[in-house]
Amino acid sequence: MARQLRASGGMWLRLGTAQIHVDPGPGALVRALSHVPPCNPRELDAIVLSHKHLDHAGDVNAIIEAMTAGGFRRRGMLLCPPDAVEGEPTVLPYAQKFVEGIERLRAHDGPYRISDVELRTSIEHIHAVQTFGLHFRHGDLRVSYLPCGRYFDGLAQDYAAAQPDVLVINVLRYRDTMDADHLTWDGARSIVEAVRPKVAIFQHFGTKMLEQNPARLAQEIEDDFGIRAIAAYDGLEVDLDTEVATVGV
Repeated sequence: MARQLRASGGMWLRLGTAQIHVDPGPGALVRALSHVPPCNPRELDAIVLSHKHLDHAGDVNAIIEAMTAGGFRRRGMLLCPPDAVEGEPTVLPYAQKFVEGIERLRAHDGPYRISDVELRTSIEHIHAVQTFGLHFRHGDLRVSYLPCGRYFDGLAQDYAAAQPDVLVINVLRYRDTMDADHLTWDGARSIVEAVRPKVAIFQHFGTKMLEQNPARLAQEIEDDFGIRAIAAYDGLEVDLDTEVATVGV
C-alpha cells in the first residue's frame, strides 16, 4: 500500500442487479471513476468492509460521500465489523449518518440481503482487528472472499463449508519470516486444495510475492488442481459466470 506497487482500491462487485464495493482502501474513489467505463459510486447498493485496516478501508468515507452525493442523498448500506464504527472508528461518525443503514458483522452472521444478493460471514480470522470473510450468493453462483489473517486449523474447512464457485484470497507473503498475521503462499495453496473452488483469484500481494511472479504460481495451481487460477493485477475484470462455466469444459 505505502509504495503503491499494486493498487489498494478494493473490489467492485456486480452480481445481478447489485453493485457492491468491498474493502475500499486508498485510491478507491479515484480508481473507480477513472475506470473505463467509470464505476459510478452513486449506483452502489452497499459498501462492505472485511476489516478496518487502512489498506482495506482508507477510502471508505470518500466512497460513502460519493455514494450519497455528499450526504444530501441518504442511501446505501454499510456492512462492517463493529470496531470499524465504534471506539476509534475508521468510518467517521458524520459519514455513518449518510447511509441508510449499518449492519455490524460478526462470525457466521447473516444472511443479509443486498438487492438480489445474499451475504453471510465466515469464522473470525486471526488478525489484529475484527476480521471476517465474506460469502456472497446470487442465484446459483457462490463467491467467497478470504481477506487478511493468519492460517489456523479450521480456516480451510470453514470456507469449504460455504462451497464457493469462486474464491478470492489474499496472499501477502510468499514465505513468513516475520510471523505476521497474513497468509503465505503455502497456506493459500492448502486452503485452495481443501476448498476446491472452480475459480481461485489471488490478490493482496506483498513485495516478496510479486518477486515470485504470481501469474506463474497461479499456473501451478491450475496444473496441480485442475481449476481456474488467476493472479490479480490492477484493473482486472473477471466475468465470474463465464469463468465458472468454462471450468472442466
